[in-house]
Amino acid sequence: MKEKINGQKSIARHIIDGSITIDSVSDFENMLGLFPDNPTLFNAFGDLLYKKKSYKAAARAYGKAAGLFIGSGKMFPAILSKVLQWRIIKPTLHEVRPFFANLQRTNFNPSPLQKFFKNLSFPEMVSVTNRLKRVHLPAGKVFKKIGDIENYLYFIASGTLKETTYQPLNREDKKHRKSVIYMAASDIVGDIYPFEEQKISQSFTEAITSVELGKISKQGLITICTRYPNVAHSIINLFKDSQAGRKESSRQARKSNRHSLPLKMKLKIWPKEAGYPPFILDGFSRDISVGGVCVVLDAKHKNIGFIAKNIKDAGVTIYIPGGGFTLNVSGSVVWIRGVISNGKKTLALGIQFKGMTPKVSGLLVVFADVLYNV
Repeated sequence: MKEKINGQKSIARHIIDGSITIDSVSDFENMLGLFPDNPTLFNAFGDLLYKKKSYKAAARAYGKAAGLFIGSGKMFPAILSKVLQWRIIKPTLHEVRPFFANLQRTNFNPSPLQKFFKNLSFPEMVSVTNRLKRVHLPAGKVFKKIGDIENYLYFIASGTLKETTYQPLNREDKKHRKSVIYMAASDIVGDIYPFEEQKISQSFTEAITSVELGKISKQGLITICTRYPNVAHSIINLFKDSQAGRKESSRQARKSNRHSLPLKMKLKIWPKEAGYPPFILDGFSRDISVGGVCVVLDAKHKNIGFIAKNIKDAGVTIYIPGGGFTLNVSGSVVWIRGVISNGKKTLALGIQFKGMTPKVSGLLVVFADVLYNV
């Protein structure tokens, strides 16, 4: 009997993580009879019923899951299940209000995400949940890559994600150093704030287990925040609180946002004034990111002052020692600063890449990181 019970529990776990699929409604109902208080199983049952076009029954299963999630102290999974129910059968205002009121009354496990939702008024909550979409990731699925554009904010309902960020290498390092952050239920994913900045992923993220997330687009959030300023304030606090909760991990990740690789470079820069030939300058990188590079000019150049006043756009040729080839990267000079290098005055140039897709510029960072230590 004990072995049978353990076997049933094992099957239930495999159904939940997606490694076992039950395609029979009656067989699934038998499993629910054994585990009537498992909200994740009811969610999976809802998915099966929806697949079989039994929409009303699927809505009831999702609703049951939502109630069980609340009872087990899991706020966001409850919200996500309710959203799935309401996608099938549009609720009345009299059905929506009691659910959100119940969320406000219930004492959930404290987290920045729980605090975010509890801080929303009823209209704000409706506006946010109306734009939520569920995402399922099987174990091993690559979620984000270096260089992907950050267009969504994700809320983790269940499962574990691993975020890997490659750190700068020193000459004595034989292997790549990397920062690894594990994220689980109630964590958020997505570097979308401030909204006015277009950001690109600085890390590689994959699902360690089966993962359920809710996502909302950056543009959707902008629309909501324009109408409801309190949501904008709550989003700011959500990011602050989440970062504070993973302070050390975040510190390590920020370190790897730019790679301190002292690579030799040759720059071809066109002066602003017509009639002047392009400057051909030598320098070395102070750091490289997926968006651009900081280059410190060789102090041997005598006309530093004239260069500073006349550079506008730069076509950058990057030579990587030991690589045996040349990379041609176009960019524009976005800032100029006077610096001291080896006791001599020179310039540091901030160059923003142009004409390069985020994924290609992301590959450039990793590529340069590898070749530097060949």
